[in-house]
Amino acid sequence: MKLGETLLSRSEVLGLLAVAGSFRAGSAIAVINQPRLPPLDGPYEVGCRLTRVNGARTKLFYPAAVAGGMDAPYCTDGRETSDGMAGLVGFRQLGLSFLLAHLATATSGCWLNAPPLSKEPMPLLVYSHGFGGNMDMASYMMRAFASHGAVVACVEHTDGTASSTRLQDGTQLTFSPGLLSRREQLVRRADELLAAAAAGALGDDLPPASGLYLGGHSYGGPSALLAVSRAPQSLDVSGLLLHDPALGMNAGIDSAVGSGTIGMLPALSYVSDEYDRAGVRCGATLHTVGGFHGNFVDACARRLSNPTL
Repeated sequence: MKLGETLLSRSEVLGLLAVAGSFRAGSAIAVINQPRLPPLDGPYEVGCRLTRVNGARTKLFYPAAVAGGMDAPYCTDGRETSDGMAGLVGFRQLGLSFLLAHLATATSGCWLNAPPLSKEPMPLLVYSHGFGGNMDMASYMMRAFASHGAVVACVEHTDGTASSTRLQDGTQLTFSPGLLSRREQLVRRADELLAAAAAGALGDDLPPASGLYLGGHSYGGPSALLAVSRAPQSLDVSGLLLHDPALGMNAGIDSAVGSGTIGMLPALSYVSDEYDRAGVRCGATLHTVGGFHGNFVDACARRLSNPTL
């Protein structure tokens, strides 16, 4: 083969560069005004604040007394958070971190550090993110829950399965799934959920819990189930809310899912098309027809289109 036949011509190189440039420009245009902030469907405005319980950061959503003030960001750490998610799905490695960069400046639709609506008891949901998730990725869904009169605490786990988090000493921990064994991950996650639950409504000025619920998406499912099995009687868990619980990721910890039952504790699971086809069932299970696994978090590269979620 001649040397000239192994090289692209100048026009071919320019053509490829044009295609790459068009892709980048088109992708950037596609995420303008994304994610789209959904309207509140509950009667209350929502406040948002950040706290830390036993080393793990926790993002709180709660009914707010007044609207106004400073917008709470969607990504707590801005570009650091969005780059962590981009690295998880391979965008950063391909030089495509910009595809999620719009999330770094997006608003959560909540009011930062707003005063709470009242100190009357409200339900408390302590929620666990999935494998590679973080406390920000379901902010719109948690905002919707809070708008109906609940306090939601989204825990950002320190077991290495968060896309990115800041530890108590200020250092950044990026996605490190090999940091602990699967069993150690689940125990760490369960204990962090229980620590947040034991903190009540996680603030003296926030309403006390009228009922405690544990929940999670994907890997957060077995994490919440294990937390229930390890919970002291003093916590008195009222029920579970799960989204596509990854029951097969329980690392053989029988108490996490047992034989697929969870005793007499009320549990509600929503499953996507994928998980429904796989036969995932935990408690009362509802199939969100047309839903994907990623639809249970709202930090997607594309806008959510399933109106049933």
